[in-house]
Amino acid sequence: MKIRSGLVLMLALGLGSAGCAAGGAGGPTTAAPTRTAPGAEVLRQGERPRQTENTRAAQRHLDAAEDADDPAEAKMHYEQALAAAEAGIAEDATNPLPYRQAALAALGLEDYQKAGEYFDKAAELRPIYEFEDAGLRERAWIDLYQKAIPLVEGGDYEAAAKVFEDANAIYDDRPEAMVTLAQIYAQLREHDKALEMADRALEIINSDRAAEMDSATVAGWQEQAAELPMLKAMVLADAGRLEEAAEAFRAIVAEHPEDLLVRRNLAGVLIQLGRTDEAFQVYEELLQQPDLTAADYYTVGVGFYNGDAYDRAADAFRKSAELNVKDRDALEMWTRSLQLDSAYAAIPEAAERWIELDPYSQSAHLIYAQAANQLGDEDKTSELVQKIEAMPIDVRDLQITRYSTGGARVTGSVVNKKLEEGKTITLVFTFYTPEGEPMGTVETDVTLAAEDMSTVFAVDFNSTEQVGGYAY
Repeated sequence: MKIRSGLVLMLALGLGSAGCAAGGAGGPTTAAPTRTAPGAEVLRQGERPRQTENTRAAQRHLDAAEDADDPAEAKMHYEQALAAAEAGIAEDATNPLPYRQAALAALGLEDYQKAGEYFDKAAELRPIYEFEDAGLRERAWIDLYQKAIPLVEGGDYEAAAKVFEDANAIYDDRPEAMVTLAQIYAQLREHDKALEMADRALEIINSDRAAEMDSATVAGWQEQAAELPMLKAMVLADAGRLEEAAEAFRAIVAEHPEDLLVRRNLAGVLIQLGRTDEAFQVYEELLQQPDLTAADYYTVGVGFYNGDAYDRAADAFRKSAELNVKDRDALEMWTRSLQLDSAYAAIPEAAERWIELDPYSQSAHLIYAQAANQLGDEDKTSELVQKIEAMPIDVRDLQITRYSTGGARVTGSVVNKKLEEGKTITLVFTFYTPEGEPMGTVETDVTLAAEDMSTVFAVDFNSTEQVGGYAY
């Protein structure tokens, strides 16, 4: 399953793509970083390893696998080593040696889950093994981490997750794979797994383990740790655990009061909880901040709209449309807010801009006609009603998703009003910068359903630039 890197979670907050997996700060190097192990020399020895016919056979096959030039031959020896080691475990479950041999054989077979389990059991019986095998396990972790990087960069998140899971199984004393897994699980909406991985990563980052790592690695860990509270808050919100999400967002706001995006998310959660007074207070505080973006105003508008404060919603959507002049979605919400607020005199300006970008929207024309009627403008009312009656199609449900890396997708539906079933029409979409400059066009063919039935469509616009608005 491939997921576009621009996928966003609830509250329109992008997760970004894969954090450290792109090889930036905090990513592993090709060699394991220098570590110290204070007190390793006094680790309890535990159970004494004991040689048996099974452990001797396992060792012979492990040695033969290491010496084999043919991968198939090596695989055969690893399989026989694993069988002999497991026979040794069955023979004496308190002997740590066959567990370690089974771990090495499973590692050679690339069964990292089983290898991790056997390494852990061997170390449980003989703690010195944990220290002796740490380097081997960490090198396997690094190899797997690097194997997952191109999968993440290619958006194949499910395949990457499997590799990161194997990395954690073989070695769970580093947080980088856990951080990336938390992000992947969040994108896949596996909420419990995402929260578990985030907590495990934070536990390592905030533990004494950092004292054993080099300064560059520690700096990368700290950078990752700073992002995890936001990730957890978003996952809680997306999971519907809204009280916990609100608490998490409030904690981030207290620590980072300048972060407008966190305030937007907090207010959105409060709206969903029905705590509109608290949410409106957050929005009002947000509106006092300088240099708000069109997206900031739009999100505030949605919050006020969902809280039935239509006058304040209309003002926020208007300001969004002033900054992003071809934002059809903002213009629609501005117009609808004015209608719900019975602010009929202000509707013509907003509705005309909406219709200019969305000429086959029956809703846009109908809201405008109702406002004109309320204002006593009979000629305009008649003109709009005639346009509605003459429309061959009705374009509905338009919505734009802007990608953080550039480009956008528009989805919607077309209702057949007067045309022959099966007829194909072509919609030509133009995409604009926030200032209203055209960026390019995309055509899409839509085959019409029966009369009064709808056909859904999606249009993708590829660009390295951020998209402001669109029209068709």
